[in-house]
Amino acid sequence: MGKGQKEAAEMAHVELVVCPHCWSKFPPADALWISEHSDLMGDPRLGPEHPRRFRPDRFDPTGAALDFRNFPCRRLACPQCHLEVPHAYFEAPSFFISVVGAPACGKSYFLTSMTWRLRAILPKEFALLFSDAHNLFNRRLQEYEAALFLHPNPNALVNLPKTEVHGDIYFAVLKDGQPSQYLIPFVFKVSPAANHPLADKADKFARVLTIYDNAGESYLPGQDSVANPVTRHLGASDGIFFLFDPLQDVRFRKRLPSNLTDKDVGGLARVGYQQIPLRQEVILHEMLRRTEMYRPALRGNTPIRLIVVVTKLDIWAPLLDGPLPWVWKSAGNISGVATSEIEEVSRRVQKLLEETCPEVVGAALTACPSCLFIPVSSTGTAPEMDPASGQSGFRPAKIRPMWVEVPILYCLSHWAKGLVGTIRPKAAVSKTDSSDGKLSG
Repeated sequence: MGKGQKEAAEMAHVELVVCPHCWSKFPPADALWISEHSDLMGDPRLGPEHPRRFRPDRFDPTGAALDFRNFPCRRLACPQCHLEVPHAYFEAPSFFISVVGAPACGKSYFLTSMTWRLRAILPKEFALLFSDAHNLFNRRLQEYEAALFLHPNPNALVNLPKTEVHGDIYFAVLKDGQPSQYLIPFVFKVSPAANHPLADKADKFARVLTIYDNAGESYLPGQDSVANPVTRHLGASDGIFFLFDPLQDVRFRKRLPSNLTDKDVGGLARVGYQQIPLRQEVILHEMLRRTEMYRPALRGNTPIRLIVVVTKLDIWAPLLDGPLPWVWKSAGNISGVATSEIEEVSRRVQKLLEETCPEVVGAALTACPSCLFIPVSSTGTAPEMDPASGQSGFRPAKIRPMWVEVPILYCLSHWAKGLVGTIRPKAAVSKTDSSDGKLSG
């Protein structure tokens, strides 16, 4: 093992690093380093505008590798695709989540509200540190959070931009002489805090939460190829969130009185003027087909873990039989997730969808018999129309997300053992007997 390999290996806490871009696995000692000097531009895989990747043999006293112009370097890259791999992947195992949905189903709003809520509740309720593992990778999401939750004018109408199928949310890599696009993931480090029961084993139980968010059009049949492998993350995912917008389905909308459906001024206008309504189960089937195709090479026989996230709950909540319960309760200085309460709500939502959109339920349960159906509202309020411009948007002052943190809390409690605990059914607390004011959504 050369000196550069030894330095990379010594900083690692994992035996194998999983690249979040191409999902190749490599020993930490095989990582490439990224040059810092401006003269050292041009990488054979990434093109002339990217710094050269290299294997170092010289280091400064702080452990930084020295490039060929003696500049200290600390960034690391995958030996296969040459894309940068954040240091967090060398420090903790990965936990991959794919967020999937039809065009205009609200994925960007859901992700923005979910991460904003996680930043607040994970440290306070679950004694977990939740931080950005790479600010450049997360820049788009950080900007969305600022727009919805830190806007200088809380009464302004805000509308998040649509996720595109091309542009600066992708990396371009030359593979066998052919350019390929790789989606830039959102990456977070989740680790036990000092007051967590496993604080003394934080290195062992920490995870790198990696979230993939494609444009909905990427899941239309024929949109994924060798040159455009932007949805291959499905094969590597620990969990898949399929966002289902029930208000895009005319059968579901017929269950609601007009005074409620009229609130969805943006979504219903879009659906109402479509000559051929978009069938969301087509996206679901295509997603499942790709997952089954990619999964053997990336995850072997690991079964698909699927959660159907049913959006716009603030509009259709009256169709649920009863209120939503609290989903966590404090046990001493730390909270646990009431998974039985979540599963009971899932059964109520599943029953409603079986009556209105049975093909969606059937496809989901066929692929994942333990699939959950979790209701959420990313904003807790309906969009408003600006009469002057005709554009719809949300007023930050009115945004109150509902249950957006529940899907990831359930995932962490079930599939990342040790980070988030669960509470037994008898310990679950109802909305009427809660005295601590915890918000469930």
